[in-house]
Order: sequence, then C-alpha cells, then structure tokens
Amino acid sequence: MKALSRARLSNYRTFFGVDEDRAAYGLYCWNDAISAALSRALGFTEVALRNQFHTALSARYGVGGTISRDWYAHLRLNPKSTDLIRKITHERRRLSGVYQLVPRSPAPSPDDVVSKLSFGFWPHVLDISHDCAHRPLDWAEMLTEIMPGHRNNSVGFWNRPKNRDMLFARIDFCKDLRNRIAHLEPVWKAGPLMTEGRARIERKIRVERFAPANPAEALTRLQIAYDRVLELLKWLSPGLHDVYMAGEAHHRFESLNRIAALDAYKRHGGHRRMASVNLNAYRSLRRLKKELRGIGRRHGAAEVRHGGLPLARWIPVV
Repeated sequence: MKALSRARLSNYRTFFGVDEDRAAYGLYCWNDAISAALSRALGFTEVALRNQFHTALSARYGVGGTISRDWYAHLRLNPKSTDLIRKITHERRRLSGVYQLVPRSPAPSPDDVVSKLSFGFWPHVLDISHDCAHRPLDWAEMLTEIMPGHRNNSVGFWNRPKNRDMLFARIDFCKDLRNRIAHLEPVWKAGPLMTEGRARIERKIRVERFAPANPAEALTRLQIAYDRVLELLKWLSPGLHDVYMAGEAHHRFESLNRIAALDAYKRHGGHRRMASVNLNAYRSLRRLKKELRGIGRRHGAAEVRHGGLPLARWIPVV
C-alpha cells in the first residue's frame, strides 16, 4: 500500500465510499482492468486512424512510392506538427561546435514516420488547409475515403466545417482518453462532458453532462466514452470494428463496467485464491462447470489439471 501511496487510494475511498484498504485496493485493480480493456479498443482505433489518413494523403501528395509517400513533407503543417515530424526524420548533431538538426541517414521510410507519430498529431492534420504549392486540400473528398463507415459519408457532409469540427473533437476525445490511461490516471474520474465540436465565433461548445458524482454515473460516463471510441473505429474501418467486437477485450469491458464488478473487486481486493481442479475427478462437464461457478462465487480462480499436469487457468472476469 505504501508503494501506491494513501493519496492515490484516497480518491477511491472518497468517491466509492469505502474505508478498508483492501476494498480501495480492489477498486484500484478494477480501474487497472477496465483501463486495459479500453486501451485495447483505443489501440485498434489509433492504428486504423493513422493508416486511413496515411493512405488517403499518400494517394495525393509526396514521393517515394505508390501507396506510402512522404505527404507530410509536401503540406503546410503548423509549427508543432512540423516539429513532431522533424523529431522523427532528423537528429541532433554537433556541427562546427553548434548542435543542429540534420536529416537522418538513411532517411526513415514514410511508414516508419507515420508509425511513430503520436495520437495527438492526427486531429490537427484536419487543420491543414494548403499544400506547399499553396493549393487547397480537398478534405471533403479525402474524408469520404478515410471514414468509409460513417453513416453520413458524402462529399456534401464533409464539406461543412461543423462536421469536420465534430470529427476533430471525436479524435481529440479519444486522444485524451488514451493519455489518461497511459499516465495511469483513474479512468473513471472525468470532468464535464462537452458537446462534440470546436469553439467558433458563431458556435459555442456547451456542457452535455456534468462530471460524474457517484459510481453509477461514472459507469455511465465510461460507457459513453467506450461507445465513442468504438463508433470512431467503425467510421474508420467497419471490418476492423467487427474483428474487435468479436474479441475478448469487448466482452471484458462489458463485464467490468457494471456495479456487480465494482462490488466483486471490493470484496476480493484484487486478489483471487487459486484452487486446484483435477479433471479426472469429474465424470461430466456439468459437474465441472458447477465446481468452477462455486469457485467464482467465492471470488477465487482455478488451475485446471489433468493427470497431474496443468492445462489451463480459469479466472472469472469479476
């Protein structure tokens, strides 16, 4: 407990109304588990995001290949985005007694550059208005290729600035969520939820939901966040979305984002006692399932063995 610090666990005690260290630590473990499930969805989304943008921009800008080009060297990026690119394509060397940024040799491929760009780079790609020859970018056309799964996917829809602002806000929301998880912050702890858009002279951003005030509201907010991530993934790649939905991470999130999961983690304190289950002792699958369910109700886990050899470990989700 000292390694985690009482200050870190005090957030759990206060918000979830628990007094014992064991219960607070159990909730800390719950946060870790549900963060891992969310992180999986965000990982799928980030990969799809950069690949979709990279493919569409490479088809129009850059040199060096047919489907993967250095488009970032041919567009008028903002200074911060330019610096992010140069940190990958250049290195610091001391020349004539002065440190300077010089191109790496050999130069990293466009695929290497794109794979190293952070999530935070991508929303601001939508702010690029012109290429280096001062020609305007046709975002409306490109976004129909980047977002094939969007329900309103058309040139007319993406030609409206407020719709591109909504997309910027969605990508930025997912980026902020990813950063919270990466920095080991409590994923259930959130501020006000804003309407999706960007503040403009003619359009203000308003509060859609206030900050969660109790565990039930925190779970509702987590579900909203998760749904937004999955919706962005579906816009980018319906096929990859279907692959994710069929996987274990989705079912794990759904199991963890419940009051019953909070209660279970409070009781077993993030620790399960391992029981040994020998397959030879059960004449039917029905009896084996009954035994495993009993272990689960006692918040334990099981090492399944056959002939003295371990076959698998059975660990209930909650």
